[in-house]
Amino acid sequence: MARINRDLRMKYMKYLSILLFVFCLPVFGFAAPSDPGLVFEVKSTTGAVKLRWLVTDKHFDYTYVLSRAAAANPDEKEEIARLKMADFAAAKTILADNEAALKLMFPFKTAKNQAEKNQSLAQNENRLNMLLYLSVMEPNVATALGQYYEDKPPVDMKAVLYTLEVFKRGELVHTNTRGIAPGIVKQLLMLWDVQAHRFDWGVGVKWQGYEPYTAFNVYRSDQYNGEYKKLNTAPIQVQVSKNANGTIDVAPYFYSDTTLKTGELAFYKVHGVDFFADAGPVSIPVLGMVKVDPRPAPLLRPEMESAETSISMTWNPSPDKDIIGYNVYRTRNYEGKGEKLNKELIAGTSYTDHNVEVDLNYFYSITAVNKGGYESLPSLNGQGLAKDATPPEVPQTLVADVIEANVNLHWGDVKAQDLLGYRIYRTMSVNDPDWALLNNDPIAAVTYTDVLSKNLSRHPYYYRVTSVDTHYNESEPSDFSKIQLPDVTPPKAPSITGSSVREGQVALTWAQVDVYDLAGFNVYREVAGKRAKINKSVFVHPAFVDSKPRVDVPVIYTVVAVDKTGNESEPSSTVNLSVRDHIKPQISSFKASVVKGEVHLKVISKDTDLAGFNVFRSHNNRDFLKISHARIKEQTFVDGRVKKGKRYFYKVVIWDVAANKTESTVREVRVAK
Repeated sequence: MARINRDLRMKYMKYLSILLFVFCLPVFGFAAPSDPGLVFEVKSTTGAVKLRWLVTDKHFDYTYVLSRAAAANPDEKEEIARLKMADFAAAKTILADNEAALKLMFPFKTAKNQAEKNQSLAQNENRLNMLLYLSVMEPNVATALGQYYEDKPPVDMKAVLYTLEVFKRGELVHTNTRGIAPGIVKQLLMLWDVQAHRFDWGVGVKWQGYEPYTAFNVYRSDQYNGEYKKLNTAPIQVQVSKNANGTIDVAPYFYSDTTLKTGELAFYKVHGVDFFADAGPVSIPVLGMVKVDPRPAPLLRPEMESAETSISMTWNPSPDKDIIGYNVYRTRNYEGKGEKLNKELIAGTSYTDHNVEVDLNYFYSITAVNKGGYESLPSLNGQGLAKDATPPEVPQTLVADVIEANVNLHWGDVKAQDLLGYRIYRTMSVNDPDWALLNNDPIAAVTYTDVLSKNLSRHPYYYRVTSVDTHYNESEPSDFSKIQLPDVTPPKAPSITGSSVREGQVALTWAQVDVYDLAGFNVYREVAGKRAKINKSVFVHPAFVDSKPRVDVPVIYTVVAVDKTGNESEPSSTVNLSVRDHIKPQISSFKASVVKGEVHLKVISKDTDLAGFNVFRSHNNRDFLKISHARIKEQTFVDGRVKKGKRYFYKVVIWDVAANKTESTVREVRVAK
């Protein structure tokens, strides 16, 4: 390892350090800090200031508040942006054709089936690492995560202070401030001291001036001034580490080109990409060629597969013909070759390490050994993590209680030391292979309330619960619990199509209401502010006749639809009527008698709206004359103007207050002499 005694460089290597810290955190045995570990940087460009930040706990459910103030007045801050991770629709627009980043951001929404969802949950840590890496390399990914902003400060601000506040669920968890002079653009420096080291297996390229950059690209041409083509398919990172004595270790070379043949010449250029994904200037070309070297060519990074108690690896065989075996080295740190695991050379291209502990990162490199006893440089490290693969027990006794549209679930607690929590699933079809997951993060409680819309009562719902441990192993689902929401959704209101009054009866018609659970209709009548139903039971035909309406007063009619649960709709539009009384009063009894030479008449009627009666008299039962001057309010009338020995004929006409009248039959009397 080349050893460089420059503490000052560590100041500029923070981006690389942050990435290594995030990806390799378990290696050093650190606990995740309560502080999110915020990296916040600003950069002045022509016409704008770029702001970029990174929260290293790999959570993205933060709200970021950016404020700006003139350096001369730091207390007069102005909020310029409030950002958070974009929703699915907005992220699709921001990321355009970057399907890989969209899948990393929204694994459940982009999953095609439950198997892909389960795979995403099992590889959640790798997914978050990759998303964080992409956010550093691609500005549109950082923008979609709410971690990138470009500002155009007022031209009169010669020095600006930017403050970033990070909130989680409304609580401020971190803040940081950076100052910058807008308009003063600092150019990225060209990489220098680019070297192309010659080996038998190819060319190893390294360079100086890497500190301001997060990644690099290498280009090659067969002529100094020829066309250069990029060699690397993924951004190159420089592996660095700081020793206890303050020195810095770097890899012997940063990129290996194994495609050159012995004796071929090639020219190499390199340029870096900074934290804002801006590319620096391309370096001056350097010459590289393959030379005769007794060591075998270094191998590619091994393929890793981790189990619960072991880590296995495979690698491609060395292209050299005189290889007699391989060595496997293991280290707890990403850098360095580490300790050799095998006592004898490995003849094959696979190895399984059974001496591992759960939840610890191990890094493995492979070397090849030829007949001359020469050993190649180690391959790039492959990472392995022995991980608990045994799921917890299945939750038991799932019970669902329904209160209106709230489904309250509770179940028995699972006893497991590494229990993380529970996931709740819901479906409308018990045979559906893809149940909807209701909570992305497992909950610790053994209760859960699913709030549905009140109008979702037509179909049943099914629920089940799984338990999840701290390694995201998920149990088989519990037995399902079926619920049916109470129907609290009324049908839509009827629409009145017609109304009429005929012979003292009110007829109403309306359009039929088309709902699957319609039971019928109710008709309401309102008089003087008092509303009452006038039909005895619900009926299904869209018409009704009120045969006994209230008369001579304003009446308001409305109709409601009723479903089979008894929910009534909103009232229909009102029908306002005033019904005239057309019913004739009824005479219950009409009697005529002679008392002491006078004729006494008595009229009885049970009608309550009588206005009185008139009396008519005749001598021949043909020609009747009215003998009462006004309508008689009482039940009796006495005719004293009669002669003894004469015969008389009487009839009466009774009236109600609506001027309806009824004529009685004729009564004959004879006055005695």
